[in-house]
Amino acid sequence: MTSRLQLAQVVLNQMASHGVRPTTDLAAARNVLAEDIPRVLKLLGAESIEQLGWQKTGDRTLYVPITGTLSDMTEKYLLRLMFLTGRDWPPSAQFVNPETLEYKIPDDMHHLPKLESPEVHVHPKYGSQHGREIQLICCSATYEYYDVLHGGEVRHLWTPKDDFYLTVSAIQRAMGSHYKGRQATHDGL
Repeated sequence: MTSRLQLAQVVLNQMASHGVRPTTDLAAARNVLAEDIPRVLKLLGAESIEQLGWQKTGDRTLYVPITGTLSDMTEKYLLRLMFLTGRDWPPSAQFVNPETLEYKIPDDMHHLPKLESPEVHVHPKYGSQHGREIQLICCSATYEYYDVLHGGEVRHLWTPKDDFYLTVSAIQRAMGSHYKGRQATHDGL
């Protein structure tokens, strides 16, 4: 028989937490995206993702255009959300090359915004715990934030009631007030 403490520990290990890496569950991830798109469309008063300029490829990937304006110059970016887990963790988020839909260091660094806000910080090249370099959108509403074992305040943790629009809106808010332009090509590398 499982004790309440053991059950609580199992639940805690499945929910977003600082110091715990996300667990991948692709079947659950497909369900999360399928359930969340209608909820988010209703929230935004839209009839389709195409009306918003979004594009869904496959059953776990969504592309969202994001813009940033600096000195009356507007730059366009493409944010890729990949759903890798169930509700307990946020989607993976990366800015990608709009032509290849990928991100390669250092070739695609100029497809990233310079963004440093209290809520979101974009790292074009971040040394991960896995010993590889990744793009990190440092925000508690991204999968990578937890995957690199980032610390932070408990009040910012992802909860199972959150949806991918929390990720999109956090990045959009930061782009609206803390955007500093486009990353340089190869960023000096």
